[in-house]
Amino acid sequence: MFFDPTRGRSQGFALVAAAAGVLALGACNDPEQNTNLRPDGDPEVLAVLVMNDAVNNLVETATYCAPGDAKRPAIVGLPDFTAPEVCPSDLTKGADQVVDAYPDGWYVRIMFDELLDPSIEELTEIIDPDTMEGTDTYVGSIANTHPVKLECESIGGGFVEVEYDGYYSPAGNAVTWPLGPSLVIKPNEPTSIGTGKSCRVTINDNVTDKTGNKVPSTQRGAYTFKLAPLTVLAIDPSDDPKGESPVDASLLYVDDGGGVTLTFNSFVDPDSVCDEGTLMDECEFSFAPDMGGVAGGSLDDTNIGYGSLDPVKSKTAYTGSLKAGSKFTDRCGVVTTFGAPSVADNTLIHVTTNEFELAATSPSAGDTVSGMKKPTLIFTNEVDAATFVTTTDYTISPAPESPTLVDGGSALLLGGFYKLNTDYTVTIKAGAMITALTGEVYTQAADKVITYKTQPAITLATTPADLASLTRASATSVLGVTLTFNQAMDATSLLPTEYTLTSTQVIPALAVTPTGCGAGSTSCSFKVGGLLLPGDYTFTLKAGATINDKLATPSTYTQAADKVIHFTVKNAATAPPSVTCL
Repeated sequence: MFFDPTRGRSQGFALVAAAAGVLALGACNDPEQNTNLRPDGDPEVLAVLVMNDAVNNLVETATYCAPGDAKRPAIVGLPDFTAPEVCPSDLTKGADQVVDAYPDGWYVRIMFDELLDPSIEELTEIIDPDTMEGTDTYVGSIANTHPVKLECESIGGGFVEVEYDGYYSPAGNAVTWPLGPSLVIKPNEPTSIGTGKSCRVTINDNVTDKTGNKVPSTQRGAYTFKLAPLTVLAIDPSDDPKGESPVDASLLYVDDGGGVTLTFNSFVDPDSVCDEGTLMDECEFSFAPDMGGVAGGSLDDTNIGYGSLDPVKSKTAYTGSLKAGSKFTDRCGVVTTFGAPSVADNTLIHVTTNEFELAATSPSAGDTVSGMKKPTLIFTNEVDAATFVTTTDYTISPAPESPTLVDGGSALLLGGFYKLNTDYTVTIKAGAMITALTGEVYTQAADKVITYKTQPAITLATTPADLASLTRASATSVLGVTLTFNQAMDATSLLPTEYTLTSTQVIPALAVTPTGCGAGSTSCSFKVGGLLLPGDYTFTLKAGATINDKLATPSTYTQAADKVIHFTVKNAATAPPSVTCL
C-alpha cells in the first residue's frame, strides 16, 4: 500500500477543499467548479504518464495526451524549478510513446478531468505505535479494487499480467505537480520485467466519477510504453575535452583502486562484464592512447569499473570509451548492445592526467594524531618506492622504532612504531628525487618540513555499543568485542584472566585476534571472540587489566574500572526471495 505525499497539500486539493467549505455554508453551486476540473459528463483521460527519471525519480513523462482537449496538461512547474512541456501546446499533437521508463522504479499515472468515486481506493489509517491511536493519516491501496489491467511483455514472448498496487490521488489539476486527479499504478516488483520490454495499461469498468459515470470505452486504452534498455546514466570522471580539470594518473590505474566508473539504470549481470572478443575475455572499455590493457568488474549491481592494467602516464590526454557493439545482460537475461560511444550517452570521455608531483602530505603541520597515524606522502602517480631513500631524501626526528617504507602505489607511508606524547619532524629534503613507475621524475625544490605531535596517552575504544546486536551470518562467523587503540599494541599482553565473556549459551574457545598493529599499519584492534551461538552475552574487561604497546620500552594501558558490554548475537534474517522475471 502507498501513502500519497501530495494528498492534502497540492494546489488542486486546496481549491477543492475551499469550494467544499463554501458549499457547507449554504452555497448551491457545484463544489468542483473552481478547481480547473470538468465535473460534468463522463470521467475522461487527459494524460497517461510514466516514471522515466532514473536519476532523480521526479519527472513523469506523458506517453498519451488527449487530442484536442484544452484541459490536458501543457507547461507544468516542477519542485526543482524546471517547467517541462508535458503535452504539446498544439492540441492537434499527441505524445510520443515513452520508450525509456525507469527499469528499477517505473510506475504509471492516469490523469482524469474530474474527481473519481473514491471507493476505487481502500484507505487504512496509520496507527501510532506508541499510543496505538489513530493519526488521521491514511495509506491507500488499489490492490483489491483493481481499477486497471497492467500487462508487460515477458522474457519468453507475449504479454503477461503484472501484479500491482498504488493509490488514487484526488489532488491536483493540469498545472500542479503531481498532475491530478489521478490513479497511480505501481508494479509490486518493477524489476521482474526485462529491460527494453513493452508494457500496457487498460482501465477497467469499475472506474467511475462521483455520480457513477464510467470512463468512455474509447478512452480505456490500452496505453502503451516501453522500459528503457540498459543505459549508462553517468560516467566518472566526467568528460573534460579541454583538460580543464585534470585528474591524477593513479585514478585510472586498477592496482591503485582507480578506474572509470559507469553507472547503469538497472542491474548488470557481472558475468557479462569483460566477456567480449573471440575468447570472451576482453573488456568492453578501451583507452587511447593504449595504456597496456584494461581490467573491469562490477563494483555493485549498477556500477561497473574499468581501469588500466599498467601505470598511466602523467600529463597526458586520454580518451576512454565503451566500445561499439559491447553487450551487457540485465537480471532477466535480456541483452543490450551498445552503439557508437558518445559523450551524450555517457559512454565516451576525454580526460587529462596531472603532471607527476607530490600532491599532499599527512598529517598536517601542527596536528595532534594517533600513534597509528603514520606520515604519508601522496603523489599524483604510481611511485617507485626504491628511488626514495631514507636519510638521503627524507628524515624523521626522532626516528621511529622499526622504521619501514610502505609502498602504497601512489602513496608512501613512513612506517614504524611511533611513541606517544612526542613531537615529530618529517623533512623531505631539497633535491630529493622520486621516480614514477612510468619514468617521470619528481624533484623536491626546497625542504618540506612537517611537524606534528602524537596523542598524550594510550586510549581504548570498544565496539559494539552496550546492548547492541551482532549478526551471525553463518556458523563460521567470528563474533565478539573489538578493542581499538590509538597505538600499536601487543595482543599477547592481554591475558585470559583479564577479561570474561559469559552467556547462557555454551561459549566455544575464545581468542584474541589482532588486526593491524604492525609497523606499517595505520590502525590497531583486537577482537575478543569466537564462534558465538545466538543468545545474550556479557563481556567484561576487568579493572586493572594491562595491555602493552610494541615499543622496546613499552608503555602500558591500564583499565581503570570494569568495562562491561552486553550484546546479543542473532542469526541473519532470511534473505528475501530473489526476483522472478516474468
